[in-house]
This record gives sequence, C-alpha cells and structure tokens, in this order.
Amino acid sequence: MSVIGINYDGDKKKISYLSVDISYGHPREEKVFATGNFVKDWFDMRKFMIQELTDTEFHFSLSSSVDHFIFDGAPFNSAWLKIVDDKPVLIYDYEEDHMEFFVPEGTKPTWEELKEMCK
Repeated sequence: MSVIGINYDGDKKKISYLSVDISYGHPREEKVFATGNFVKDWFDMRKFMIQELTDTEFHFSLSSSVDHFIFDGAPFNSAWLKIVDDKPVLIYDYEEDHMEFFVPEGTKPTWEELKEMCK
C-alpha cells in the first residue's frame, strides 16, 4: 500500500505549503515533490504514481494530512480526471472512481490548461 501526504506548516490562519510525498514499496521508499508549487507537485506525484508504481502498488491511500491541508484553508479546489470519448477531461463535481487533482481556488482549468500550468 502506498500512502500520499502533504507537508505544510500552519493552521487555519496561515498555511505554508512545503511538499507532497508518496511512500511505497517493500522495503519502504519515499519520493518527495517540493517545488513550492502545490498544484505542480500534486500533478507530478500523480504522474509518478501512474508511470512508476501502477505495476507494483495496488492500493493508494491518502494520509490525513491531505484532508487537513485542504480543511485548514489551503487555497485549492479539487478537480477529477475523467475520460470522455477517449479524451481526458477535468470535472469539478465529485464522481466516484476518478483521480483527484487540485487547482488554484476560484479557477476551473481544462486538462490541457492544467498540464500547461504544471510544466
């Protein structure tokens, strides 16, 4: 089982984002994404997860730090990746079994725009 977490300092008054990490494998390994840009780090973690771990890891779990980061007031909203007519599309209403990404609060980029933001 892999565990995804968000490292940050602060509380509901002030959030200081540090990094996204994923721990995986036996023996345990950890990959840290720490560009300082949460949207990009989350995107890169998902890309790593898909490209490097899907053959060896069968369950991916979010640590409570993910919920705490968002609930403490981090300025990001969820977006889910859905395949429509064989094309990737970001949707902004939750649907089960879609991969979650994050976007800056108050925005609704397309999948292509999110990819461009995360270059």
